[in-house]
Amino acid sequence: MQTDLDLLIIGAGCAGLSLGVQLAKMKERAPKVLLLEQRTVYENDRTWCFWGQQENAYSDLVNHEWSKLTIQSKKEAISLDCSFAPYQILSSDRFYEKALQSIALNPLLDLRMGSSLLKEPKWQQGWWYFETTFGQLRTKSVVDTRPKALHDLKRTKLWQSFLGYEIECDQARFDPNTAVLMDFYKANSEFVGFNYVLPQSEKRALIEFTVFAEQPYLEDDLVDKLEESVAQYIGSQGYRILRKESGMIPMGLAIDDISSSTPDAHPSYIRAGLTAGAARPATGYAFQRIQHWAVQCANSLSQSGVPTTHAKDFFLLRKMDDIFLNVIRNNPELGPSLFMALFSRVDCKRVVRFLSDQGSLLDYLSVVKALPATPFLKEILKISRH
Repeated sequence: MQTDLDLLIIGAGCAGLSLGVQLAKMKERAPKVLLLEQRTVYENDRTWCFWGQQENAYSDLVNHEWSKLTIQSKKEAISLDCSFAPYQILSSDRFYEKALQSIALNPLLDLRMGSSLLKEPKWQQGWWYFETTFGQLRTKSVVDTRPKALHDLKRTKLWQSFLGYEIECDQARFDPNTAVLMDFYKANSEFVGFNYVLPQSEKRALIEFTVFAEQPYLEDDLVDKLEESVAQYIGSQGYRILRKESGMIPMGLAIDDISSSTPDAHPSYIRAGLTAGAARPATGYAFQRIQHWAVQCANSLSQSGVPTTHAKDFFLLRKMDDIFLNVIRNNPELGPSLFMALFSRVDCKRVVRFLSDQGSLLDYLSVVKALPATPFLKEILKISRH
């Protein structure tokens, strides 16, 4: 028996669930939607961070926030007061629970766990035809949030790879009011590495080791450095690992890698999520950007029946991110000094707006002025020759 749908969402992770929540809000005006998800259970497998802004989605669910940030290298340390927009953390279990509850309230949306595609779809006479593990279906539109394979992302400018442990110590060790945004590993020609430490109590913190590099680092590649980081922050005292998280975020996808959706590039079939341009290229921040996209995509489906992919950043921001990523990729040994210059020379409010995609022209000019000219001019000259 064949199921007819208005929309199929392939993958019910952050992007898929966020869109589902927005569609569920439409109540009886919502399209008939199926969310197809391979996993059989949702676990607390990741966290998302962002600066507190009035318009943020899910701000009522955040686990913790910090009014002070530290950025440090082997040579200096910078302390920032971000009480005007506290740095916030949201655990995935809270988001999943809220999203699943919202979707379950609308009978026009159905989530199928433990399900997957058996074949890639066929387009015929206005419908996409799918074979899945629970049967055949056809749908008018598709939002595909499955991550692309690494071999399909070879032209990505830079990769952000990370591995983290959420730990609980036997004794008080952390300041729960201060997050360590970047504690840089020694400068080298292979990668930009730093510790990322988010304490949620005096005894409990998420400690991650993060790498910006031309190629992605697998979890096994980062274990030793993460364990060095944990020892650096807690010394020899006892601790237990509550959970771990890891990931690889593409920074600076090739334009046609973002825009490609199907062999026919049909407008009714779009891709979404991290490997489709959800993350800010120069930072990797994605959660609030995904929420903005979910609202826009739901509105598009409501008005035209056709989904929309992630909106492009405006030209100046795209070029700034592009040049910055080129500099880091070609000169990773400069990474610590570049970030230290950014945070030490630019007013904190301007930096936060810039990193939160809310910067003004003056904010962007302040960032440009703060960074050393020579490596950036070299990249600009390279671009101008092409």
